[in-house]
Amino acid sequence: MHLLRPVLTVGLLLTLFLPSGCTSGPENSRVDYGDLNSLIDSVTATPAKAGRYSLASEFFEKLAAIRQAEGSDSAHSTLLAFFSRLDPNVRITDSVALLQMVEWIHNCFTMMDSGGVFFTNGAADTYAAWYLQRVEGIRLDLIVVSLPFLVGVDYRQTLGTDTKTRRALNLLGVEDLPVPPSAWETREILEKIITRVISRPEHPPLYLAPRCGIGGAFGGHIVYIGLVHAYQDSIGTEDQLLDRLVLRLTQSWQLHYASRGFPPDPQDAIRNGMIQYLSLLLVLVPEFEKRKRYQDMDFLFARMEPVAGEDWRFSALRYKFCHKTKEECGRYLDKLKQYVAEHPDDPNAREVSRELEDE
Repeated sequence: MHLLRPVLTVGLLLTLFLPSGCTSGPENSRVDYGDLNSLIDSVTATPAKAGRYSLASEFFEKLAAIRQAEGSDSAHSTLLAFFSRLDPNVRITDSVALLQMVEWIHNCFTMMDSGGVFFTNGAADTYAAWYLQRVEGIRLDLIVVSLPFLVGVDYRQTLGTDTKTRRALNLLGVEDLPVPPSAWETREILEKIITRVISRPEHPPLYLAPRCGIGGAFGGHIVYIGLVHAYQDSIGTEDQLLDRLVLRLTQSWQLHYASRGFPPDPQDAIRNGMIQYLSLLLVLVPEFEKRKRYQDMDFLFARMEPVAGEDWRFSALRYKFCHKTKEECGRYLDKLKQYVAEHPDDPNAREVSRELEDE
């Protein structure tokens, strides 16, 4: 069973693009892009150990001003410029990948309970989380702890002197925060932080981004709940884990679209992270079929069909795992054939066509 294995969704096929440049905005806008470019240069040139967090915080303050003065498109374009000049290991150089990353972290947020602590372990997931909180004002109840930034005195000082964070991490002061040997050697200090937090009976929910690489630690108490891992005080059976994952998935789906409404067309659905939910179906549906839990399978498909029903990926999943009448299953087969006929040059359509011919 692969319920505990993270589903990597960033990099899947998307076709929605943002405007290529920043909009000029209102004439009275006070955003100084020259000053902003200098700040971006400073952030990218400064190691985390030497004060990058303070500079990054200043950048996100300015980005919030851009969001307020000029709107989301300008903020996205500026964030893309920021990402494109980061460490070469952060390969977010186009607007599609940027949207995927931001939407992925937003979907992670919807999987988390109120007051949770979210550990990130990379530049991309950290900056996307800070963007959502500090620029878009989303899930301010969560505490984001970036493990690589803990090498910096400025970041440890910020966490250790914030009352909310200190209480959540069970800290007496800044000196209680462990310091990683480097920005990329963080597993040991993450285990120390978690051990300290869970030593208090009434501890907050703990969530880990997939890149934290700690899924098998703590005797199975860290489990995959859909897009993120979470620390669970009690270990359940595989069926119980499956049930929890379904619950998280449906709650996340509902929360994601509750504030935005159902997208009017598949393109908007893709932009809003639908593919990430379809990726989770790839984990859940085979487990349902193996256990003959067809009612649960149908429940998930029914929840997603109003938004995802016109996407070929949904039709492919629904057809592959269809257990209903030949007529009902044939409806999804017809959609796949239509997709193949309308997209003869699409590599995905050609792959679908080959699979249909092999049946």
